[in-house]
Amino acid sequence: MKKMLAKWLIGISLTLGAALSAQAVIIDDNYVGSDAHGWGDRIGGSRYEVQNMDVTFNGGYMNVVINTNFSQPDSYGVDFGDLFISTDGWGVDASEAGFASDNYAVGDWEFVFDTSAGMLYGGDFSISLSEDLIDSRYTFRNGQEVQRAGGGTAYAGSSVDLSNAGMGGYVEYNILLSSLGVTGDELGLKWGMTCANDTIEGAVHVPEPSSLLLMGLGLIGLGAIRRKKV
Repeated sequence: MKKMLAKWLIGISLTLGAALSAQAVIIDDNYVGSDAHGWGDRIGGSRYEVQNMDVTFNGGYMNVVINTNFSQPDSYGVDFGDLFISTDGWGVDASEAGFASDNYAVGDWEFVFDTSAGMLYGGDFSISLSEDLIDSRYTFRNGQEVQRAGGGTAYAGSSVDLSNAGMGGYVEYNILLSSLGVTGDELGLKWGMTCANDTIEGAVHVPEPSSLLLMGLGLIGLGAIRRKKV
């Protein structure tokens, strides 16, 4: 009896773990934003390309993989931007093709993961725009929020991995959800390099714990039915 109970508990743990791992969303780079100079989605060569965001919720973290060819710094002194997070929804006009008028004046960001500092910040932080950081002799996308300029409250427990950056590579963020203080809400996400030659925005919903529990119990129930039929 004890062995059966132990196996049952292990099965519950594994199944709930699988349910937690299954919450993944792909955000394709359909974002253009304002001041594209007629280039469209990407300004410049393929080294600036951002393909998508792969967002997964697992074990109390939001894992955000930015699939991009970019690696810092490039020959113009362009660096990685920061990951901006909105916890009260994604404030853009989703009906507008390419979000062509969207810039820093639209919506707001409650948190930012500062890539160079390796730290999540919330509260009253200031933001650098693309035109603040890039030589005006070059063509780039103006009006895009790209880095935390300073200030804010630091939150420990989140991290970034830049070791896989480069052509065909990715940048990976792990954000501790408890720092954001949200469950079951829509999150807005934004990322780009400091010139904003390509930038990506989108929204995801944080899965509620009750939904994950029901999913896990449902899978366990199916497993029990299968065992009875054998």
